[in-house]
Amino acid sequence: MGVIKNTIKTVHPAYFAMVMSTGIISIASQLLGFTSIGYGLFCLNIVAYAVILSLQVLRIHMFWDNFYSDLSNPKLSLVFFTTVAATNVLGAQFITIVNQPEIAKGFWYFGIFLWTLVSLSAFSILFIKCDQRVEVVLHGGWLISAVGTQSVAVLGALLAPKFGSTSNFVMFSSFAWWMTGSFLYMILITLIIYRLVFFKVSPDALVPPYWINMGALAITTLAGSILCINIPKVGGPYNDFLGFTKGLTLFFWSFGTWWIPFLVIIGVWKYAINKTQFKYTPLYWGMVFPLGMYTVCTFRLSQAIQIPFLVNISKYFIYAAYIAWTFIFISMIRSMIKVAISKEIVSSNKIIKAPETTQREEGRIAPQSQTTTIIKR
Repeated sequence: MGVIKNTIKTVHPAYFAMVMSTGIISIASQLLGFTSIGYGLFCLNIVAYAVILSLQVLRIHMFWDNFYSDLSNPKLSLVFFTTVAATNVLGAQFITIVNQPEIAKGFWYFGIFLWTLVSLSAFSILFIKCDQRVEVVLHGGWLISAVGTQSVAVLGALLAPKFGSTSNFVMFSSFAWWMTGSFLYMILITLIIYRLVFFKVSPDALVPPYWINMGALAITTLAGSILCINIPKVGGPYNDFLGFTKGLTLFFWSFGTWWIPFLVIIGVWKYAINKTQFKYTPLYWGMVFPLGMYTVCTFRLSQAIQIPFLVNISKYFIYAAYIAWTFIFISMIRSMIKVAISKEIVSSNKIIKAPETTQREEGRIAPQSQTTTIIKR
């Protein structure tokens, strides 16, 4: 029970990034014809989402002070947008993998609820309580706020044609979230580049959070691509937005592609040149998600702007996503086993020592000094 309680108390909000990563790689597999892998990851993701969400709910109920401390921490507060993104990615799986739009609608409604809750609380706390310098608190993980916002746009755009008479409203809402997420990205990436260029960054702080620089652009591209694909299905005034949406979507994809070689160079600088030892943390799922998202967004972009050769990029990029997911998943399992074993050993030691302590308290075991005196006598 002590191990379970400690797990609930210390569960990291970034664990929802595992659901994001698994979900988007599942969708990529389905789109590229690896249907068995896609379905297997879909089933795994349902279990992972249920477990992680339950742990977070229990943490709020049992350890509110710890939860609020994370929410008030400027380095962690925006990471809670992973909850929103994970919910909407799983909803997108229900459409893409098993064609269950009614279930996906439930996830979209829940995602909107979570987005409202997290965005209002996290940003309000930042605006009111943050008194630290930008170089201390700012990192690439802040862009999860843009990812979570765009995830609502993605699922809304996928579902818009399924809403019948209210399709226009759903499409309008999806455009609004797409624009909001794009705005958040442009503001935050400006600050992040400023922080990277003008302030020294330690090797330990680099790589995992900064892959979201590309991941946020990839999901923005995906949202724009799905809007372009579904505009003709919904019709109405949105036909006038089609050219603008295609151009802006291509802009985001180009910027995201530009980030990839720089992130690889940063990784080489951290692990090869500075010899930083790899140690698993949930933040490493933030490296897997962009790889899967770039695969999917490139596939959808090729459909949206009708340039088929772009699909070839996705056909090769999916293998990088598979390798990254497998490596991080195995690292996570090994880390959990090590932690569980160490906690079990500590608990066993306490149990072994407890009877001796109790007996001494009850006077059944003489202290060492008394025993020595008796022997001397």
